[in-house]
Amino acid sequence: MKLFLFGGAEIDLPSRSVPLLKNLIKETLVQLEPSSILLVPFARLHPTEEEWKEGWFKEVMQDTGIKIFDARNDSDIDRASDSVIFINGGSKRRVLIDSINKNVKLLNIIKNAKYIVSESSGSMIMGEYMLADRGGNEIIRGVGVLKNTVIEPHYTERKYQQALIEDMRKSGVKYGIGIDSATAIVVDPQEFPDKWEKIGVGNVYIKTA
Repeated sequence: MKLFLFGGAEIDLPSRSVPLLKNLIKETLVQLEPSSILLVPFARLHPTEEEWKEGWFKEVMQDTGIKIFDARNDSDIDRASDSVIFINGGSKRRVLIDSINKNVKLLNIIKNAKYIVSESSGSMIMGEYMLADRGGNEIIRGVGVLKNTVIEPHYTERKYQQALIEDMRKSGVKYGIGIDSATAIVVDPQEFPDKWEKIGVGNVYIKTA
């Protein structure tokens, strides 16, 4: 398995803009040469931002010829067993993890995927634990693809350095990953933390308890 975990984007920061992130996501997915992609959109089901309007992902990918399945549809999940996974970001990370955990078939597809590309909250759930809600204190379990790890996107742009330290302390994990916006860590879970790469315009930070 290989993960491409993006740290989200910043609407008001041109050097970390949404169009830049979308282009990085598209480039990453196209390079993987999939016949299909399973979109997991549950963290942002009712977007209010124009930049993340309903259908943005299919619009970005429409000229690639890649079939897009949607995890909101059981029939799409049934056809997506060999798909690359794309997990959308958004503020509803608890809805995202609950929606995945309630669907055994979807959970198994994610845990056994060859490639997972994600952004923001979609990246957070790849850790073993994560902060349930921004501004809250509750730590909940993620999907756990990256064991003994918590992940904070938008890391330096939103000054989440202390948040990552607190996430690690509360969850008791050994590793923390801070990912800047418009930036991704590229990693095989079996090789972390010894081997990983970075793509995008910012930085990736690995913390050890």
